Amino acid sequence: RGRGDKMRFGRQKKTAAELKNVSYTYSKGTPFESAAVTDVSAVFESGMITGIIGHTGSGKSTVAQLINGLLPVSSGEVFVCGKNIWEEPKKMRQVRFTAGLVFQYPEYQLFDETIYKDISFGPKNMELSEKEIDERVRDAARDVGLDEALLEKSPFELSGGQKRRAAIAGVLAMRPKVLILDEPAAGLDPRGRREILGNIAAYRDKTGAAIIMISHSMEDIAEYCDKIVVMSDSKVLLSGTPEEVFSHSDELMKTGLTVPQVTKVLCELKAMGYDVDTSAYTVDKAEKEILRLFGGEGKC
Repeated sequence: RGRGDKMRFGRQKKTAAELKNVSYTYSKGTPFESAAVTDVSAVFESGMITGIIGHTGSGKSTVAQLINGLLPVSSGEVFVCGKNIWEEPKKMRQVRFTAGLVFQYPEYQLFDETIYKDISFGPKNMELSEKEIDERVRDAARDVGLDEALLEKSPFELSGGQKRRAAIAGVLAMRPKVLILDEPAAGLDPRGRREILGNIAAYRDKTGAAIIMISHSMEDIAEYCDKIVVMSDSKVLLSGTPEEVFSHSDELMKTGLTVPQVTKVLCELKAMGYDVDTSAYTVDKAEKEILRLFGGEGKC
């Protein structure tokens, strides 16, 4: 799970990606012009999992594509590993190796004859040696919990969860310093969600990469993220730790968002007049708060 501490990797955390006053407008100059993001500033640090949440159309996926360089900024600056990615547009290919983007339902993008070939596509484009490519493919497969016996199989022979793992492995094989995932657990059963998100957290722990995760699941965000950026109407509404963000439950719900179920329970207790801390956002934290409130000794 999340909660990376400040010295996890033996050094101070550093900025891996940053947006500075970034705006992007779709269909600019046409009758269909609309602001996707407006004057957005956000910092994404190495060794941390940052969640981006917001209602549909709030600008979440646009932010992901701006960091990856798929969309050019209308104004402002995007930095990846300290470099403004639009200073040298001809080097954008390298930016995409450094800031890897996993789209929602990435399994639909598997295309090669075997899983091995699919995962190796990125490393081959990096012009690595065959030995290095093989090492990266096998490492990435292990990172996502994909059995090596499956590498020579066709994508069509795999289950949905295995395909999702293979698609994520294709991005991990490039060993990005910034890994961006758009709804990585969408459509998976509870066990599949835990495994995929656990693998992502383990990859962060192993590499110290900055992980940016877009999700509609407040429970997943609460469980795995060290920091949260809340988008609303193309702007950043809130930014901070899960404790800080989920303490604004009323404000979140006014924008059409929700909070973790356990936080809702605590908010209901607060509304009933109990002196309860509503910033708890995981089951463990809520359990401790309820036991404190009612003087329980054992487990709920």
